[in-house]
Amino acid sequence: MKTKLPFLFMLFTVFTFGQTPINSFYSLPESSFAVVTSSTAVDQSASGANLTWNFTNLSPVDTSLDTYSNPSSGELITYPGTTSVLTITENVTGASSKIFSRNVAGQVSLTAAESAGLLLNYASNNAVIGTFPLNYNSPNSDAVAGTFNFDTYTGAFSGTINTIADAYGTLNINDLGEGAYSGAVTRLKIVQNLNLTYMIPNVGTVEQISYYYYDANDGTLIFRTSTVHVLVSLAGINETTTIMESFLSSPLSISNNQVTSTDIKLIPNPVEDVVNISINQNNPIRYATITDISGRRILTINESFASISVSNLQAGIYIANITTDNGVYTKKFLKK
Repeated sequence: MKTKLPFLFMLFTVFTFGQTPINSFYSLPESSFAVVTSSTAVDQSASGANLTWNFTNLSPVDTSLDTYSNPSSGELITYPGTTSVLTITENVTGASSKIFSRNVAGQVSLTAAESAGLLLNYASNNAVIGTFPLNYNSPNSDAVAGTFNFDTYTGAFSGTINTIADAYGTLNINDLGEGAYSGAVTRLKIVQNLNLTYMIPNVGTVEQISYYYYDANDGTLIFRTSTVHVLVSLAGINETTTIMESFLSSPLSISNNQVTSTDIKLIPNPVEDVVNISINQNNPIRYATITDISGRRILTINESFASISVSNLQAGIYIANITTDNGVYTKKFLKK
């Protein structure tokens, strides 16, 4: 259980600007992270405004990749209501875990989580993360319940999940291969406390505390940690395990102001009502699609155009896939 639980609880891109709301929960598709250790203690105990976190003694031990997909028909039967499946895959070990979630009108819930030999199914009572946009320092608490499978053991669990955007400030991270990071972030904290039942009630407990640090300018998930304490006295288990991951890159993490070979820009960004497309006149637009960050298509435009109305979209991160005579180009934008 020691090697499996942290991956089970590693969740996911949230957007914040100081004290402005968190607009979205999910990470950018195809985000690559460095799995890291630290030569000094990583102190995350403080919460509040204008903090400084110096995570500058990190060393990479592996990399992981976030990919998203729609649930299969079988997964929808087993995990009702699921709208998105996140798969986290490690490069060196090949280990993978999955997080199943439900997003309806901005309310995000966990429906299931699984890794090698371990499964939590929240079918009895989904774990509500919160309704997004999620305001700074506005807590959310929800009861959770379901079934678990661990190797040959099958039982039930119940407990609580508590979520809050509890801090913001400056995060500093040393170079892990893609350059050092120093920037303004907002932090999301998630705490789960579960009671396990296997043949007898309350045979054990699981406490999980996760922190997620999101860039205040573009919403990129920069750093995430998960600490899990498992106590099952009858099995002689009393373990605490921590996993830390630092963002490396994503195909969607390029700044929209960066000049590309076709000089396509989205203006303004962030946008409230209409986003204008600036493009070389010799590279006309043929059509475009807009998707949310879980990959669901929101809008399709099958004609030449120079602007897109986004006034009806909810606040959050969206991806514009713009098809031109020179190819398809992907641009990320924030709807305020």
